[in-house]
Amino acid sequence: MKKFLLALVLISFGAGAIAAVENPMEAMFKTWYGVKIKKVVKYWGQPTDIEYDQSQKKYKWLEHSTRYIPGTQYQKRVACERVLIVDVSGRVVFGKYNGTGCPFTTEGVKQWINPEF
Repeated sequence: MKKFLLALVLISFGAGAIAAVENPMEAMFKTWYGVKIKKVVKYWGQPTDIEYDQSQKKYKWLEHSTRYIPGTQYQKRVACERVLIVDVSGRVVFGKYNGTGCPFTTEGVKQWINPEF
C-alpha cells in the first residue's frame, strides 16, 4: 500500500511538472510586457490592424503560410494572429495568439522574442 501511495504521489508531481511547462508563444509575449509599442513595431514591423478601445489598443499581426501534410503531397494553408494589448501609456500589458499556424516550439518563436530581454 505504501508503495502504491508513493507511486501515486510521484505521478502527481510529474503531471504537475508537465503542466507547468510554459507555452512558447505565451513566454514570448512576456518578454514584451511593459515595453513601449514603438519598440515592438521596430522588431516585428507594422501591424496588420489596430483596434481602438476607450482605455487600450489592440495591435494585430496576421501571417499566413503553407505547410505540407506529412506523408502526402498535399499542402494546407495556416495562419497565426499575434495580438498585443497596449495601455494608454503605450506599453504592452498582455499578449495573445490565435490560429493553426502559430509556432509551438521555442525555436519557432525565436524571431519574435524581445532581443533586449
